[in-house]
Amino acid sequence: MKRLFVILALAAPLHAADSGAAAPATITKEGDLVILKLTPEAEQRLRLKTVAVVKRVVPATRLFSGEVVTPLAADGKTVAPVLGGTLDEVLRLADLQAAADGRILQAQVQIDAARIAAERAQKMLTAEAGSARNVDESKSALALAEAAMTTAKAQRDLLGAPVGQGGAKRAWVRVAIYSGESSQLDAKASASIPSAQPQVLQPVSGPPTANALANTVDWYYSLPADTTLRAGERVAVEIPTVESKEERLIVPFSAVLHDIHGGQWVYAQSADHAYTRARIQVARIAGADAVLASGPPVGTKIVTDGSAELFGTEFMTGK
Repeated sequence: MKRLFVILALAAPLHAADSGAAAPATITKEGDLVILKLTPEAEQRLRLKTVAVVKRVVPATRLFSGEVVTPLAADGKTVAPVLGGTLDEVLRLADLQAAADGRILQAQVQIDAARIAAERAQKMLTAEAGSARNVDESKSALALAEAAMTTAKAQRDLLGAPVGQGGAKRAWVRVAIYSGESSQLDAKASASIPSAQPQVLQPVSGPPTANALANTVDWYYSLPADTTLRAGERVAVEIPTVESKEERLIVPFSAVLHDIHGGQWVYAQSADHAYTRARIQVARIAGADAVLASGPPVGTKIVTDGSAELFGTEFMTGK
């Protein structure tokens, strides 16, 4: 009998809740937010401070991984090959350069031979011992040899200065950018390597390299002349975004409050000694400031010091 009484006693509150008793919590619409009115003495005790919402340009960057490489072409070249820090890259490039140098020497020998043949054919024609056809054929052979030389030199220029000689005093950083994100970055802006002594990087025109498997494109930046970084080193690179050029709403991050659902709020001064919660959306943090995606209009005064006390007063959570 005692056990049955305990069960009924525990079931009674549940029945009362199901039968229309007062709910443990109610939903408050944002249009019905509480307006907190304080006396001047209360404001002094809480030491409330307010600042106005402003709108300004705040730099924004994205962090990427970069690799230090060595440019091999001379200064001013719009496209320059780069050399990483691995031995395989050095040997492969050296082999390509040697083959290109050999083609130039071969073309020079062909030019010399064709020029001698053309001069001989012209002398024989003058002495009436040869034909005009031989002269034309020798001139055509000379033109083909000169064209081969032009092609060989152009191919050699693409490979840059000899390995171990040119470009040793310069260094670039190669950054792999996800192709879907490249439109959000400012390709013409200077980048930086964050550290105790940040290094500023300038964008340069590098070879049009990409990685189809990773869906990335390579951007190149030049390092300062006095850099101590060596080819093959990995560095972090901060690249400004296009958003850096746009004005956004700014409030101190100390004014931002979070509710139990993750919502973000600030207390706006609606009148003298009166404050109301206003919903905001923080896009990102920039130092001590919060950059807003949405929030109160410019000029609205919001509470910085004392906002947590107002939050506790509204929800009766303070002491």
